[in-house]
Amino acid sequence: MQSGKRKWCGRLRVAAEDSVSPIDTTADDYYEVLGLLPDATPEEIKKAYYDCMKACHPDLSGNDPKTTNFCMFINEVYAVLSDPIQRKVYDEIHGYSLTSINPFMDDSSPKDHVFVDEFTCIGCKNCANVACDVFAIEEDFGRARVFNQRGNPELVQQAIDSCPVDCIHWTSAAQLSLLEDEMRRIERVNVALMLSGMGSASFNVFRMASSRWEKRQSKVLEQAKFRMMRQESSDKTNSFWNNLWGGEPKDYQNSEDEVKERAKRAAAAARRWREYSRKGVDKPPRFKLPEAGLNKDK
Repeated sequence: MQSGKRKWCGRLRVAAEDSVSPIDTTADDYYEVLGLLPDATPEEIKKAYYDCMKACHPDLSGNDPKTTNFCMFINEVYAVLSDPIQRKVYDEIHGYSLTSINPFMDDSSPKDHVFVDEFTCIGCKNCANVACDVFAIEEDFGRARVFNQRGNPELVQQAIDSCPVDCIHWTSAAQLSLLEDEMRRIERVNVALMLSGMGSASFNVFRMASSRWEKRQSKVLEQAKFRMMRQESSDKTNSFWNNLWGGEPKDYQNSEDEVKERAKRAAAAARRWREYSRKGVDKPPRFKLPEAGLNKDK
């Protein structure tokens, strides 16, 4: 049975004269970036990746920096989804594994990452002055952001304790992944506009990220129940329930250090996606490869 596909990368490289395109929508996850569903097979992921990378064809892109950045982003997506272990970590964090636990309800993971709630931040610069190796003030929006997770934890705690609006939080790596993912979806305004009452409404990004996870997990469980009802052989049940996309990855080492390191990578990747999104280069280019160019690839 062939897995379903979602229209996004590959299918949405439309002609420049098109006035409206679904390219402008935000992809929900790495799978949707490639136009796939979470139960996609490795073969489907590989094919979707190569279809996406056609946008990088030199006959099409030339030296366009946005296309180059888009292809860098697609390479990062493929690096995660083509690695069975990193894909498993991604699925567990984002609620695509049937054994997932909502990171915001899980107290077992260490809270050793720091996050600035930009919708609470007033741009006072206190944290950047206290821990300049961790925090910086964005020029465009006037808010603090974390640019380095390897700073002095004592200075970070000092910045947290002295923050006048309590906008800095310790989080787990998994929580940070979801928070960064949520932040890329929300339109941001300059802090001066926000303080003058001209900005958008206040958001609770923690609640929004947790709610998105719960909805995603609910869909996965419903899909699993439906498939279980259709299974003819019960000996396949355990592998399916352990992992939506097909059993435990080979050589998966569920050690504490391995899990921690993989979660850190996922958080860093989520942050990079947010940066790609801000630059507008996480979506396919708005043109299609000329027929002559396509024929050369065959």
